[in-house]
Amino acid sequence: MGTGPYLLGMAALTAVVISVAITGRTLRRALLPGWTGAPALLAAGVLALGVLVALSELLGLFDLLDGVLLTAACVIVGGGALRIEPMLKPGVGDQREAREGPSWEVWVAIAFALVVAVQWAGPALLALDRGIYGGDSLWYHMPFAAHIAGTGSVTELLFTDPLYLNWLYPQNSELLHADGLMLLGDDFLSPLLNLGWLGAALFAAWCIGRPYGAGAPAVGAVAALMSADLLFSRQPGNANNDVVAIALLLASVAILVNARSVGARGPLLVAGLAAGLALGTKLTIVPPVGALTIGVIVIAASGERARAAGAWLVGLFAGGGLWYVRDLIASGTPFPFVDIGPLSKPEELQGREPFSVAHYLTDTDVWGRYFTPGLEERLGDLWPLFLAAAAIGAVLWAWRAERLERMLAAVVALSAIAYLLTPLGASGPEGAPVGFRLNIRYLAPALALGLVLAAIPPPLLKREWERWWRLGAVSLFAVLIAVGALAAEGGQVLVDTDRVPGSLLLAVSIVALPAALVLLARRGVSRQALATIALLPLLGLLALGKFAREDYLDLRYSTAAPGFPVAEQPALELAQGLGPAYEWARDVEDSKVALSGTTGALFQYGLWGRESSNEVTFIGRREERAAFNEYSECPDWIAALNDGGYDYLVTTPAYDQDNPGAATQPVEFLWISGAAEASRITRPPTELPIESPDPGYSGPPLVDVWELNGPIDPATCAGVPPRGTPTPGLPAD
Repeated sequence: MGTGPYLLGMAALTAVVISVAITGRTLRRALLPGWTGAPALLAAGVLALGVLVALSELLGLFDLLDGVLLTAACVIVGGGALRIEPMLKPGVGDQREAREGPSWEVWVAIAFALVVAVQWAGPALLALDRGIYGGDSLWYHMPFAAHIAGTGSVTELLFTDPLYLNWLYPQNSELLHADGLMLLGDDFLSPLLNLGWLGAALFAAWCIGRPYGAGAPAVGAVAALMSADLLFSRQPGNANNDVVAIALLLASVAILVNARSVGARGPLLVAGLAAGLALGTKLTIVPPVGALTIGVIVIAASGERARAAGAWLVGLFAGGGLWYVRDLIASGTPFPFVDIGPLSKPEELQGREPFSVAHYLTDTDVWGRYFTPGLEERLGDLWPLFLAAAAIGAVLWAWRAERLERMLAAVVALSAIAYLLTPLGASGPEGAPVGFRLNIRYLAPALALGLVLAAIPPPLLKREWERWWRLGAVSLFAVLIAVGALAAEGGQVLVDTDRVPGSLLLAVSIVALPAALVLLARRGVSRQALATIALLPLLGLLALGKFAREDYLDLRYSTAAPGFPVAEQPALELAQGLGPAYEWARDVEDSKVALSGTTGALFQYGLWGRESSNEVTFIGRREERAAFNEYSECPDWIAALNDGGYDYLVTTPAYDQDNPGAATQPVEFLWISGAAEASRITRPPTELPIESPDPGYSGPPLVDVWELNGPIDPATCAGVPPRGTPTPGLPAD
């Protein structure tokens, strides 16, 4: 893409960011008058994000969401905010005063943030070298974003697969990826977005610790969790959104603890908005947000509970209500994943068996074979310290005199209990919870909040002992950060000499530069001078972004890309034929692509094309109440293929989560191979570097691309078996 379109896209992005930032600042002044410093900046950021999400949803409700209209809407709203802001009368806010800690704590907090930012920058740069390869990102996060960008709609469901009910998940984070895709014309920003969310989580932690003089230990607590394999292995350089939900939950808590009055409507509205944005992002945040909602209402003064509940619930619904209303209309229940009284969930699909952790709590064999190794892998050898620190934080805060602190301790406890009872927490066959290792992340929101609480000196200590508590917390989290950074899966990215300069540059951009501007502002430097100081680095990043983007689009999902997966997932699936299919899709745009087979469904995003402009649709039957299944018979499948008017078809094998190497030629190959109207596109096999390890598959390609040249004659189904009939393997050529 040339310089002109790049600059135009960046100009649109800049206009959107500045416009919503102005609107967020104006709303903050109206709702939280008198607030200053870090909490005021955090509140303005939450409100700005809420405005962007609300405008995107409003346009998407009428199928009008695109880059031009979104930019225009943001600029109009921002212009209105500029006119209104001078009319706002200065007010005295109810912000709690900050307790000043030693000056060295600021530098310690910056150091913590820099270390974890450098760690996360490595995978982000790897994604810019080769494309996003995270499992959930390929499966549904990025396809949802591309679907929203392509249709301009936030209500049209994309049925990704017959395994789970992904299309009914809340999609705030995917909506933001779609905004970036529409503004720039491609997904160049997507590998970088989670770095911004990392910064937001660390900043929110600082704000939580601020009223207690424990900003640095609180930052260390979140940095330690972010450096562990639990989050580091799946969040940076991907579109996975655990970090998004954690950052927004911490932002909600930060607004609450910085408000002088627990029942003040302005802080409750903003905190509720942050919690609602989290609720509109990820289902695993439902327990902590639910507990927080109940807690806010309970601790409000008896005469103010109705107003407090109203303010909180308005913010909550504004941030995430759309997706649950959509689900109610589509499936008959706002939460179609469990039965709620008379509201039953849609038809069960084909995912792993849904056992909870509580089901195995007393099973020592499962602990020895699955739970303990899983915790060691995801949280490191010092995993007991993570769990113990979070538990201690909750217990000690439960003893605090203030109702708010006791309520937050209860939120941690209730969220942990909910994790133990979550159906997929230990998914897998009876006695073999193979899903436990991956799904420990369901505990991450409660763990993050519990660790932050543990970083703050408890009320049982005398004032002179609080310094020692802070020092102990800083030391503990420094050790956990070091262990996480050295031991986390994928940590080898840190020692890749080619990426060290870029990692440092990214880390400085998201941590050191903002921190420097804040410190200079505290010293009285004028806004004009601060803008000048920030302008030169930003211009430099803009220039670097032009070249980085060109390289990204040239190598995205290409087998020639540096770092092409040859050992980690999805190396096996790429070797089975998805690699050449991705190569083919790089040269296809604005086409309708039909997809069959759950291997393709789980790793489909590479088929959406270089600029995510293809429309990829899994061929299946839409059942009642938004359920979805594969076709069992060839005639039904062919009829659906004809009805869709597709340009191409990609057939892939069925996917076995526990043994992906057992894949065989898909039955759809038989169903389509005899059709005169379908031409098989031949491709060379995936070529891997000679020094690369064997991905575990050396058989014939199991993924095929077909060009469709008109409606397929139903007679092609004559004599072919239905799904589920054992058939011998077919030759690849």
